[in-house]
Amino acid sequence: MRNEDDIELKVCKKCDAPLPCDALRLNYFNFDTCICDDCYNQLS
Repeated sequence: MRNEDDIELKVCKKCDAPLPCDALRLNYFNFDTCICDDCYNQLS
């Protein structure tokens, strides 16, 4: 595998779910950049 194929991830502050580091690429989380959508919905 080459380095260009790697995707950098960060984790949700609440549940440790993986989140993409780059909000513009491969992002399925729309509500917040630091927590996943499920945790965001629980807070709302």
